[in-house]
Amino acid sequence: MNNPRRCLLFVPGSRPERYAKAVATGADQVCIDLEDAVAPGDKESARASLFAFLAELPQTRSEIGLRINPLSTELGQADLKALAASGLKPAFVMLPKVETVAELQQADAALAAIDTAFIAQIETPKGLLDARALATAIPRLQALMFGGFDYIVALRGRASWESFFHPRVQLATIAAEAGVACMDVPYLDIKDEAGLVSETDRVIDLGFTSKAAIHPAQVDPIQARYLPTAAEFDRAQRVVAALAASGGEAIQLDGKLVDRPIEIAAERAIALGALGVRAG
Repeated sequence: MNNPRRCLLFVPGSRPERYAKAVATGADQVCIDLEDAVAPGDKESARASLFAFLAELPQTRSEIGLRINPLSTELGQADLKALAASGLKPAFVMLPKVETVAELQQADAALAAIDTAFIAQIETPKGLLDARALATAIPRLQALMFGGFDYIVALRGRASWESFFHPRVQLATIAAEAGVACMDVPYLDIKDEAGLVSETDRVIDLGFTSKAAIHPAQVDPIQARYLPTAAEFDRAQRVVAALAASGGEAIQLDGKLVDRPIEIAAERAIALGALGVRAG
């Protein structure tokens, strides 16, 4: 299958020695960050380092892109102008703190000559309330990303599974209806792999097609959770074969009803299973 975009790994733009290491993790997507991870005094040098890396980037399985600063700021406008003039072709451009259709349209127009996709970060109550319009604002929008920690600060709440639950469900629903991907916020406890795996499983259940990472050690655990187990892969193949034999008519398989929605899920599992299966 094409790049399944299960995990996006952030790497600070101000740490160019980490760029190649991030790509070497095998993350489906790598995002070199010019926003939160870069101190104000390092913004221009980080942009220069990023552009130099993209200019010499060899062919890689990972999609390599960047996060610019918010378009509501002078830094974001400078990032967009510099990228448009650079001639570079990142796989995607992440736009943080998106709240208006106009922001997406501006970025799309400014980079009209570049074959790239856009990821819109939803990080405020306004962004979430207007996410349905944002999701269909431009044809090149690849994904909506939940920026949970900025969102919860703006909401005047506290970060927890419970406080993130409603906006996660709302954003995943909007993304699915619009036919774009939906990416989850990173898990901040780098050493807690069990917690990372648990949260990844839970957001997959909610409809998130990807989860962001902030450390190379998080990439493999996240990407593995999107793969079927051997048993799930086998059943998916049997589901598709059984429905094909029935001419698409709903049937029973192993005592359970199987119809078109089950077939769609099975087809997705088969596509992911081509990348491998997970242990459990």
